[in-house]
Amino acid sequence: MPKLPLTPMMVQYLVGLCCLKSDPDAVDVTVGDMVYDPAAEKERDVDVTVTITEAGEITHAFKAYEVKREGTPLDVAEVEQLCMKFIDMPSVTHRSIVSASGYTAPARKKAEKHGITLYEFKTWTKPLQEQFPALTMQGTAQECFEMSTTLLCWSQYQLRILAPQATGEFTVLPTDRILDSSGNDHSAYSTFEQYQNELLLRSTKLLLTLVPAATIMESLPSQNISTIAASPEWPHSHTLDVISDDVFIEIESGIFRIDSVTISGHLRWQRSTGQALYYVIDHVPSGEAFAASVISSPQGDGTMTALVFSPITREIDIRFIRLEKKHQNSIRNLKLKLSE
Repeated sequence: MPKLPLTPMMVQYLVGLCCLKSDPDAVDVTVGDMVYDPAAEKERDVDVTVTITEAGEITHAFKAYEVKREGTPLDVAEVEQLCMKFIDMPSVTHRSIVSASGYTAPARKKAEKHGITLYEFKTWTKPLQEQFPALTMQGTAQECFEMSTTLLCWSQYQLRILAPQATGEFTVLPTDRILDSSGNDHSAYSTFEQYQNELLLRSTKLLLTLVPAATIMESLPSQNISTIAASPEWPHSHTLDVISDDVFIEIESGIFRIDSVTISGHLRWQRSTGQALYYVIDHVPSGEAFAASVISSPQGDGTMTALVFSPITREIDIRFIRLEKKHQNSIRNLKLKLSE
């Protein structure tokens, strides 16, 4: 089975978004929730929980989803372990497992015996009319929802660093350490190369709505393209005040704060298509769609755009995803914003 090009935490987050879309009456969706286990007399982690309401009142319905991204189908031992975990959580009224690698036949039987609903997180290939008739569209999601990424990029550039307290000329290398005011490693940037990439991204975010960038963007072709399209380059210079970053560098004469950075070079718009990812969560064994999503490729800051679909409505949720650093290895108590 091919490996998903998504991290386990991103799969968990997307499952949370799909749960939110699938339950229009949800009043709370939490990724990485903690649920009390009376047998263990402590709270235990659950990948996704959903609290729903009926007639405006919060009911006893409390749904729990365990999300697994393994390299092989979940076997009977793995499913049995999750079943026992759910059994020890009486507050959970609806119990489900979502696997990105499927299940063995004995594992399916074990889940059925314990009343656990199974889903599979998989590549979305079926025509829309088969699983999402409310969209009234013909063809696959890849054919109907092609996503493109348009970025303002520094294609050629030089950086001029202003550190007023430093004496004489100095050079900063990409591998040089970034320090804080105490001379310790900076909490956000480990090397100058990492900080430089952040400044380039920060610069383009500030410039993209201004002239001439906003005007030149209109020159990009609007029709579907299969390769990269780029605008003509234009010269530009941009100075960033970075005092609030509290970034210090160490040179021969000491440690000094960087007050501003001027980027000089050439800018251009760049657009590409065909880099989206398409996923659906299907019920096992019926194959009925639970929800689906289309995800753009990550931008420079790691932000992705997700379209989230439900088989019972034409409305499509648009979400911007960027997991914070603290959530990239483990997500805890991340509440998803309800759709408006």
